[in-house]
Amino acid sequence: MSNRQFKGIWIPAHIWEELSLTCAERCLWAEIDSFTRGDSAYYKTNEQAAEELGVSERTISRAFAKLENLGAITIEQTPRRRVARSTPWRDGVDKCGGAGRHDGEAGSPQWRGHIKKKEKNTHNTSNNKGGLILPFEENEFLEAWETWKKERRNIVKGQYTERAQQLGANKLATLSRGDMQRAIDIINQSIEYGWKGFFPIREERGKNRPALDASAALKWANQ
Repeated sequence: MSNRQFKGIWIPAHIWEELSLTCAERCLWAEIDSFTRGDSAYYKTNEQAAEELGVSERTISRAFAKLENLGAITIEQTPRRRVARSTPWRDGVDKCGGAGRHDGEAGSPQWRGHIKKKEKNTHNTSNNKGGLILPFEENEFLEAWETWKKERRNIVKGQYTERAQQLGANKLATLSRGDMQRAIDIINQSIEYGWKGFFPIREERGKNRPALDASAALKWANQ
């Protein structure tokens, strides 16, 4: 493993704003990117990555495959280990003095169009192979997800396509912030209220509201 002075992970904007990816996939991409400079690369195993990100090895394996298919990373298999690198974009930033990115580099408009095109092809392949990527692999979550699919089909006429399921799973991953129980609560909330999608827990949405000043309200009402 290449040496580095670890002071945290900086997630570039083009990674953080790629909402087609789950939180785990974006974190893995950012981690790979933090090692990608010069002769450095990312050598961690699925087991190591899974332990660090708090997800299953299966999730990590699928995340590597998805990022490679999107063109976000490159993977080289050597006799000893897997070598992963983020696609080059730092050189463009350095040459432009931070002013922007060159066409074809990650984060440039042309590159973002490329990743969207690759994403579409990936989803078409997933539809044929059942490649839906869920934020959690535990049985408790999978049971809740299956219940959600059945309930949603009763709410919305027509087929609940795998593409629509993937978008829902991605949003659920963002709302749950890596907390499986919160994800299950969000699913149950949508089922309870007959919603077509996922939304923050109602109690959480009200936390930031200012407290009602009863005396001021009475004073206003008596004016």
